[in-house]
Amino acid sequence: MTQKPPVGKLWAIVLAGGEGRRVRDFLQRLCGNRGIKQFCALVDSRSMLEHTLARVERLIPRRRILVVVSREHRQEVTEQLAHWPKDNVIFQPANCETGPGILLPLAHLSQRDPLATVAVFPSDHFIKDEDRFATCLQNAITEAKRFPEELVLLGVTPDKAEEGYGWIEPREVEASWESRKVKRFWEKPSGMQAQVLLKRGALWNTFVFFTRAPTLWQMVRQAAPDLYEAFVKIRRALGSFQAEQVTENVYATLRSANFSSEICEPSSARLRVFPLPEVGWSDWGSAERILTSLKQMGKLEETATRSATIAKKRDVTPTWC
Repeated sequence: MTQKPPVGKLWAIVLAGGEGRRVRDFLQRLCGNRGIKQFCALVDSRSMLEHTLARVERLIPRRRILVVVSREHRQEVTEQLAHWPKDNVIFQPANCETGPGILLPLAHLSQRDPLATVAVFPSDHFIKDEDRFATCLQNAITEAKRFPEELVLLGVTPDKAEEGYGWIEPREVEASWESRKVKRFWEKPSGMQAQVLLKRGALWNTFVFFTRAPTLWQMVRQAAPDLYEAFVKIRRALGSFQAEQVTENVYATLRSANFSSEICEPSSARLRVFPLPEVGWSDWGSAERILTSLKQMGKLEETATRSATIAKKRDVTPTWC
């Protein structure tokens, strides 16, 4: 009988360093601020980041939730994360895509708890049914603990051949397990490929996933050894007076890397997908998706009124409604 490896505590990484450029102009008109998606309040008075943190805190205590942010967003971070533990707000020296966006907080987390189980959450996704989603997360965490050498992604059943999402093609159903092994991971396939994947029963990648920190480091080491070496250097320096300078030096020559295409695609043999029930998930990556969700919630008229008020203050004409 194979002995299971020891595990640490459950930690979370919340990704809040993106620019959201595709919807930034739209959100500027809608919210009246700089239009950075994760810092915008669209559903109620709380921003998408604040909604995400509240969602994650239902599962994990605040002291074990790290938020990675951009230095360019210091104004918004100061306003919305003033109450957050200072050591748990990780500022990126530069935005180098989702690979470094995950690996920098992973280095900080691993320095504190090397055997941690890690849950990763984007901060700019919408969830309509929070309660059902929380139950699903609990089940997915339990599933991830059964497979400590693999990474478990949450997948959504698609309703169309969307090119802008990552797609997960699962293998056959396995008895007794809620998750399935991944046959292939596709990061933003072409329209024709998306049509084929839709027919095959592939799922959309939510970019919410669970794994052990050592497993994630192993995957990075195999798929992108240069990134592995760079962030291990940062991890080793943390806690010393040289940590900040070492981090700056690494980022001075660091390349951008997409986590899905550079880590997940080459590591599909170590991936599992956990099908997410209908919870009203959307990544709100376009104005169309945002407006669709608001309409489904009955908040479109309220949002239109707010947008018109903001436009009047700026003496411009709202163009989205």
